[in-house]
Amino acid sequence: MMPKSRTTVSLLLLPLVLWLPCLPHILGQNVVPFEYHDYSQVTQVLREFHQNYSDITHLYSIGQSVQGRELWVIAISDNPTVHEVGEPEVQYVGNIHGNEVIGKELLLHLLEHLAGGYGKNGTISSYLNTTRVHILPAMNPDGLQGSLEGDCYSSIGRENARSYDLNRNFPDKFEVNTQPIQPETQAIMNWTRSIPFSLSAIFHGGAVVANYPWDNTPLGQNGPSIYSRSPDDDIYRHLALTYSENHGTMHQGDICSGDFFEDGISNGADWYPLRGGMQDWVYIHGECLTVTLEVSCCKYPTQDQLGDHWTQNKNSLIELLLQVHRGIKGQVFINGTDVPVSEATVTIGDRDNTFHTTSDGEFWRILVPGQYSVTVSKAGFSSETRTVIVPGNLTFSAVIEDFYLVENGTSSAPNASVTTTGYTTETTDSEGRDARHLAGNGCRRQMMDSFVTLLNGAMIMLISMDCVL
Repeated sequence: MMPKSRTTVSLLLLPLVLWLPCLPHILGQNVVPFEYHDYSQVTQVLREFHQNYSDITHLYSIGQSVQGRELWVIAISDNPTVHEVGEPEVQYVGNIHGNEVIGKELLLHLLEHLAGGYGKNGTISSYLNTTRVHILPAMNPDGLQGSLEGDCYSSIGRENARSYDLNRNFPDKFEVNTQPIQPETQAIMNWTRSIPFSLSAIFHGGAVVANYPWDNTPLGQNGPSIYSRSPDDDIYRHLALTYSENHGTMHQGDICSGDFFEDGISNGADWYPLRGGMQDWVYIHGECLTVTLEVSCCKYPTQDQLGDHWTQNKNSLIELLLQVHRGIKGQVFINGTDVPVSEATVTIGDRDNTFHTTSDGEFWRILVPGQYSVTVSKAGFSSETRTVIVPGNLTFSAVIEDFYLVENGTSSAPNASVTTTGYTTETTDSEGRDARHLAGNGCRRQMMDSFVTLLNGAMIMLISMDCVL
């Protein structure tokens, strides 16, 4: 039998023992060490984060690699398991080339930064309350397992287990891609189609530059390097510059020998054209603005450099995330009702690309500050065009613009008349936009108001019972 004094000491030490796993978080220390993580270690880190932050993280797999490794994604938000109407979704993907490893490590540290800052850092808290971020650290885990630390230039581990380059494996805008779609590629395609992502970033190594569509040209990948301009070239330049200018050195443009990139950014095909790139596919078929980030001159630098790479990229990673709230967003309804219109076409000015509303009638588009003509249309409805002003200041919500389409053969209802004034829209319908549009924290604020009312009622009841007794 344990002596009483020893039992007392053990009981006194019990709270300290229970708190020890949380001590690094309390002290603000790194829980993810600046060490390389192989596939099993990445899996373990993600599971630990989900366990320690179960209220704001959701761990799930989007498929398996050729050799059966799960493609783990961790979502982080105040409500991480579901898409909330009106809130944008962000996709960050690392390690598409198995031997380009810095992106994978940056994403693990970003996850730690976001999770540890929630509830403590105002910017992080506000962001995660209004956004859901999905992080896939390793898209090519089979290639990762065959890569070698310190190997800066070879292609060992670049491809998947069937020797296919996954960043040449997607259907292409300009050429027929005859490569068979690989399991990792198919998983990305299914995932991107299943969630309405607004912003995506893909991480590479071997250069230091922010790269944006198009990656290919009408002349094909064997043609010359020329600037292949997309319809959203102005937005893409803004996103690339956001990352470059907030990076420790990328904006200098000549970090690695052999290439010079003005301001640290480049149109993909102007650097070199390629067929089957992921960023072009996500832009077209995911209707999502996507940039490719080359974040290290050496593809697999030695481990002692990891801390420096995090310092160089930290601000860029955060600032790029914030851009998802720049531009416009809204919902499309059947006029006079709360019924959303799915698959409505949204067009910005005379840009020759369009995007479409979700099953809840939602749409998002990142835009640089300025004045835009926005048209929403769908077969069977009259189209609506409206002028929208996107301001220069950045908040945790894009400009909200809801549209109300009139079905052909019906008359206009009162809420068809809308006056646009930048962030606010006035409507003659008493239930108008604010009652219909579930944006930002609207639903949560309404739930909190109801909870406070209920709590006040309970307190009054208890006081009354105390008086009676």
